[in-house]
Amino acid sequence: MKPNIRIWIGILCSLQLSAQKLMVLGRAQDAGKPQLGCEKECCQPGVTKGNVVSLAWLEPDSAQWTLIEASPDISEQFQLIPQGYARLPKAVYVSHAHIGHYTGLMYFGREACNTHLLPLFCGERMAEFLTQNGPWSQLFELQNLKLHPQKASLKAADLITQLDSAGIYVFKVPHRDEFSETLAYIIKGKSKTALFIPDIDKWQLWDEDIVELVQAVDYALLDATFYNAEELPGRDMSEIPHPFVVESMALFDPLDAEEKAKIHFIHLNHSNPLWNPQSEAFKEVEAKGYRLAWKGQIFNL
Repeated sequence: MKPNIRIWIGILCSLQLSAQKLMVLGRAQDAGKPQLGCEKECCQPGVTKGNVVSLAWLEPDSAQWTLIEASPDISEQFQLIPQGYARLPKAVYVSHAHIGHYTGLMYFGREACNTHLLPLFCGERMAEFLTQNGPWSQLFELQNLKLHPQKASLKAADLITQLDSAGIYVFKVPHRDEFSETLAYIIKGKSKTALFIPDIDKWQLWDEDIVELVQAVDYALLDATFYNAEELPGRDMSEIPHPFVVESMALFDPLDAEEKAKIHFIHLNHSNPLWNPQSEAFKEVEAKGYRLAWKGQIFNL
């Protein structure tokens, strides 16, 4: 990272010193940007890189931080953590067993930073997947990581009503659960709360009301993998279901401007036109009052 960028991030983090902070370390879909095998303009040499989706929950009072999603870009993303914080996270949360969300765990092993009993929070099926399959199982055999399986039995709407202290809370969402369940997060700080749903199937396939959830929090970082159904010609989009951004906007359009401004779209596929600030898609999202998450962005909690 260039020194002036790191200084700028440090200045931002010095604001509201007592507030806990949520920092965006990446906003790309699992395979990143540029994406392997893509020959389109969006992935040509020289295009702006997009790091895979990941967040850091920063706690200024203790100078500790927690990693949410262990992406394959983890080494580069750790360079974004402001000076003065611990070199490594105090804990890691991973949502599910798709490549962009957990494969960064390998860098905690003995070939890399060789951590000792670093707490790892994940779903029960995810814990079984990791401990029963190599090379992940070696991380526990060598005590690089210590598992903390989470049951995630409450619905998000019920969970929000029961938050009584700062922390990271999980709930299940419907997704392609080939190897594990899929979790999403509510991150509660001292004064504000964020909702983080990087991966989910269509909103209408969920037995919860995403509109009501957005209204119940201060920030909502939501799955925006694809802008619309025409984005990947030749692909069966039913095999990779996500809420299209145009579908999400239609759902949220009845909200007033203040509520819409809570929504920050994240987890963009390399093909998503929202990467380009000059695109009509980007201009439409902005005109409607929604926002895009960006690397280095900080939310005061």
